[in-house]
Amino acid sequence: MTPDDLAQMSREELIQLILAQFEQLAQLKADYEALRLKLEKGKKPPTNSSNSSQPPSRDHKRSLPSDRGKRKHGSPAGHPKHERKFVATPEHIVSVKAETCLSCHTDLRFAEGVLRDVNQITELPPAKAEVIEVRQYEVICPECRRVQVEEPPAGLELVRSFGARLEATVVYYRQEQHIRYERTVKALRDLHGVEISQGGIDKIMQRAGKKAAQEIEPIQERVRQSAVIHSDETGSRVDAQN
Repeated sequence: MTPDDLAQMSREELIQLILAQFEQLAQLKADYEALRLKLEKGKKPPTNSSNSSQPPSRDHKRSLPSDRGKRKHGSPAGHPKHERKFVATPEHIVSVKAETCLSCHTDLRFAEGVLRDVNQITELPPAKAEVIEVRQYEVICPECRRVQVEEPPAGLELVRSFGARLEATVVYYRQEQHIRYERTVKALRDLHGVEISQGGIDKIMQRAGKKAAQEIEPIQERVRQSAVIHSDETGSRVDAQN
């Protein structure tokens, strides 16, 4: 924006521009302070009783003799502390600021605060399945009077009862994690809020197996053409056969 542009603006427009820039400046200042605290946290030495309020009982102890008994689980004494790194752009920012003075009950909602500390918490979003209702219409063309019916997009076929992501989750639980049918039913209900029978899970696995079978020959052909084949002699059973 040039001085000529500013000269052509009205008083109200100039006020709105200044307020917008002030708000932007305040946001940049808050982001800068948060970044500064993140960097300071990353440079801090491991906390102990000599550089913090941590009690001596929580300090790292010297190594015990090897014949003292069973070794405890976890990192050994003196092991460097590893912490999660801060991400540059968190999905949510929660500002925690006092609204009322606990001493004199003064309203602090409009008082300027100074950023004191910052922390990032990794959390999973609520895992709740959603129901998608597909409504298919037929339309009569006003010109030729023919009925036109559009097919649903991939993943929303009318023959489906469960979506592609839900079916992929079932296959992951059963095939990758080897969870039994009854425990898969419980996991889907407890973690995703989905009620599905063992028979429904079995049908999903059968459909997945048919799709996987289509890739057997292409994979075999790629293996035959490979210069080196990585394999071992670990046995497995398919349909009760070695």
